[in-house]
Amino acid sequence: MTNPQLPHQATGSHEIRPPSPEPPPPRPHRPIYSAGPAPVHTVSSATRHLSAGAYLDDRFRRDSLNQVYHQTKRLVAPSYGYDVITVLGHCLRATRMANIRDAAIVGLLIVALCAAPFVATVTLCTLIGIHLTVSTLRVLRATGREMQGDQPFNGLAVLVRLLRLFFQLVVSAILVSLASLPLLFGLLATGRDTATASAITASAQQGASFLISVLFAIPVAMSVWRQRQLDRLAPGQPSAVTEPNPRFDEIRRQDGGNVVVYSGYWPFVGSGRVLKSWGFAQRLVRRTDPLGLARPEAEREFREPPFVAEDIIKHVRDHLGGLTAATSPEQQLPGLTITDRVFLAGTETSRLVPHMSAEQVDQVVRHPTAPARHYLVCQVVSWRGELVTTVYVHFAVQGRSLYTELTSMALPPCDERYRIIDQVDGTGPTAYLRGIVRSLTECPQIIGVAPLNLLRAGYDSVVASFARTDGPTGPDQVTIGYDYGARFSVRELGTALDTRNHTQTQDIEKYQRVIERRVLAAILDFLEGRGVDTSEYRQRVMTLLSAGAVVTGSGSVNVYGDAIGSQFQQGAPAPAPTGSGAPTGSGV
Repeated sequence: MTNPQLPHQATGSHEIRPPSPEPPPPRPHRPIYSAGPAPVHTVSSATRHLSAGAYLDDRFRRDSLNQVYHQTKRLVAPSYGYDVITVLGHCLRATRMANIRDAAIVGLLIVALCAAPFVATVTLCTLIGIHLTVSTLRVLRATGREMQGDQPFNGLAVLVRLLRLFFQLVVSAILVSLASLPLLFGLLATGRDTATASAITASAQQGASFLISVLFAIPVAMSVWRQRQLDRLAPGQPSAVTEPNPRFDEIRRQDGGNVVVYSGYWPFVGSGRVLKSWGFAQRLVRRTDPLGLARPEAEREFREPPFVAEDIIKHVRDHLGGLTAATSPEQQLPGLTITDRVFLAGTETSRLVPHMSAEQVDQVVRHPTAPARHYLVCQVVSWRGELVTTVYVHFAVQGRSLYTELTSMALPPCDERYRIIDQVDGTGPTAYLRGIVRSLTECPQIIGVAPLNLLRAGYDSVVASFARTDGPTGPDQVTIGYDYGARFSVRELGTALDTRNHTQTQDIEKYQRVIERRVLAAILDFLEGRGVDTSEYRQRVMTLLSAGAVVTGSGSVNVYGDAIGSQFQQGAPAPAPTGSGAPTGSGV
C-alpha cells in the first residue's frame, strides 16, 4: 500500500484517504482493549436522559438538530457514553410534533379571523387576560415565598419580575386595544339597536368559548403525547427503534471512525471539561556508569534513539490493557477502554472521511509536527453512562527527547431537568395529570408564540437545505482552509453544570488518578528497560503528583485544574484560551 503524503509536503495539509467502496472489514492493526465481556445492548442512562431532553427542552432539541444533525458539511464529534442516533431520532420526532401543534394553532386562528373576526377578537382578548392572570399569580407566589423565608430573598430578582410583569401589562393593553377596534366599529355600525348589538356580543362570546376550548385541547393533546414518550424512556422500558435515514447512516459511520476532526481551539470536542493537563520533555541519556566513572554529558546521550514513539505507545497500551483483561476486581478497572485516535484541525483536512489506515496512523505517530496528532485514549464510562472520564496520552520522540503529554477530561451527568423520567412520580398517572395542568396554564403562552415557532422552524429548514446543497458534495471535493470540524457535541449541549453527589465527583477523580499513575508507571518501566537514565523523570513525576503548577530546570511541568472536586462543585468550564490561544499553564 502506498504511504500517504505527509502534511508538510506539497499540499500543506493532512490527507485522509477514503476507503475503497466495498471493502471487507479490515483486521484491526492494533488491539482495542475493553474491560469485561461484551456488554449486552442496553440503553445507557445518558441516552435516556438526553432523549427526554428532546421533549422537555426546546433549546436543546433545536441546537442538537441545527448544530449536529443538519451540519452535513462538518464531521460529528465522538459520542461518549451515549447513542447519538437515538437522541437525534427523538429530537426529530419531538420537532415534528411541535410543528404540527403550532401549525394547527395558527391554522385555526387564521380560519377564525377570516370566517368570524368578532369571535377571533374576543378569543384574543380572553387569552391575553388568562395569560396576565397566570403571570400575576406566579409573580405573587414567588415573591411571597421569598418574603416568608421559604426561599432566599433576592431583591433584584423581585424587581426584575415586577418590571417584566409591568411590561406584559402594557403590551397586553396595547394589543387588546388594537384587537378591540374591529369589534367596536362593528357594534357602532349596528346603530342604536341594542338588541342586535347584544346578539352579536353573545354570539361572539359563544364562538370564542368554543374556539378557546379547541385551542386549549391542542396543547393538552401534545402534553399527553409527550408524557407517553417520556414513559417509554423510563428505566427498564425497551428502547424505541429510530427510523433509519441516510444522514443517520453517515453519522454512525463518522462516529465509528478513528479520526476526530475538530473546529476551533480545543481538539477534544465531546469529552467535557478539562480536569488536568501537563506535558514535559525527557532527555534520552544513558544511565550513569556503574563504576562511577565520570563521563561527559554529551557522551551520555544516545547517538540513535533507543526506541521510537510506536514502541512506547504499544508498551503503554498493552500495560493498560492488562487492567481490562484481569479477572480479579482488585486488578481490573471496570469500564476501561483503550483506543487510538488521531485529532486533526478542521481547516487542515482534505477528506471528509473520519478513518485512517494503520499505515497513515503510523505516519502521524512518526511525524508529530504535522497538523494531525495521535493520542492514546483511555476512557472509563461509569454510572450507566452518566459519567465519562477520559485521559488523552500523547508521545513524541524528537530532538533526542521523549515528549509526554497527558490531558484528563470528564463529562458530568446530563441536565437535572432531564432526569424526571427516573423519578417515582415522573411517569404514570400523576405525571399525566401534572402535565395536563401545566399545559392548561401555559396554553395562552403556547398559542401566542406558535406563529414565531413556525417562522423559526421555516428558517431552520431553509438553512438546513442550504447546508445540504452548498459547498462540497463529496469526500474528494473539499477545499483546504475551510473549517469542516465538529463544533458541538449533543452530549455537551445537554450536560449539567455539576455532578449530582460527592460519590460521582470522587469517582471521576479516582479514575483519572488511577489511569495517570498507571501511565506514569508504564513509562518508567519502559525507559528502565531501554537503558535510559530515569533520575530526571522520577523527579518530575514526583513534582507533578505533588504540585499544582511548577517549572523546573530546562523544561517545565505545568498542571491546571487539579482540584477536581471544587471544579465540578462550581461548574467551571474548560480553561478559556488566553493570549495566543494556549490554555493557562500549558506545559512545554
